[in-house]
Amino acid sequence: MGFKHIVKGIATCLPGLGGFACRKTGGTDSARYCYSVWLRHLVMIHRAGLDIRPKVVAELGPGDSIGTGLAALLTGVREYYALDVVEYANTQANLNIFEELVSLFSERRPIPGRDEFPEITPQLNSCKFPHEILTDEDLAEALAPSRIQEIRNALLRNTGVSPVRKENMAETAMIRGKDTIKIRYFAPWYDSGVIEPESVDMIFSQAVLEHVENLAGTYEALYRWLRPGGFMSHQIDFGSHGLSKHWNGHWAYSDLTWRLIKGKRPWLINREPYSTHRNLIEKTGFEIAGELKADDMSGINRNRLAARFADITDDDCKTITAYVLARKKA
Repeated sequence: MGFKHIVKGIATCLPGLGGFACRKTGGTDSARYCYSVWLRHLVMIHRAGLDIRPKVVAELGPGDSIGTGLAALLTGVREYYALDVVEYANTQANLNIFEELVSLFSERRPIPGRDEFPEITPQLNSCKFPHEILTDEDLAEALAPSRIQEIRNALLRNTGVSPVRKENMAETAMIRGKDTIKIRYFAPWYDSGVIEPESVDMIFSQAVLEHVENLAGTYEALYRWLRPGGFMSHQIDFGSHGLSKHWNGHWAYSDLTWRLIKGKRPWLINREPYSTHRNLIEKTGFEIAGELKADDMSGINRNRLAARFADITDDDCKTITAYVLARKKA
């Protein structure tokens, strides 16, 4: 079972073949994808009745670019923190995506749907541009030429840099300037001290938390960073990510097989079901403000699950994706 994936995992341990471990993530190399992701999060937050005008935003796992964060800045966000395990983004790619995002917002383009990005979630009832959330007045201010140039300047100053070492993370995070737009890119980040406590209005991620090894520590860091009343918005994918022909086939691998498949990759998937995330979110102190799950009944049967997952709930067994919105109590 999973022989070709075991071979690839072992290959990451061999000299000269480590490239398997740091391939591109896919997705955020497209401005239209980043545009769609950010607007989907805003729509879901608006639907829950929460404040959709955050000024300080952090993103976990931006991936190939910080395009989704740039989309946030173009809708009025003032400070953006990007936190990744591996440094993928580069300045020129970010600039190209930024220019296309400016056009998309200026033209109030519809939200790209699943006809263009088949696996994008959460699903929306309408893909029309959300004028009720981003009014012409809001965008006139957010897209003012002087503000666009300021975002561009911040992008040039603060991205495309070498990975930040742990010993100077806090110092880098505390760089101060007179500019009102701030961008901070940390790769890798392993220390919750990279962001000041209770300084962030919103934290979001798109298909990232299924890759995080230390889920408890990560949720604790998110709680630490958020101000009272702040919230986090996450879309989580529980599929096998191509590591099995079945969407839930990764739950059939024994722990030993899984270690071989992972090899020395800096990240893969953690194989945790949705209930693990929900329990940790509530245990950390958040209150669930909204959730939207998608089911898939086409996976493997329970009798094929590995011993580690033998007691997985029926609900977890069929949950292939979940969107969760959680608020830090004021």
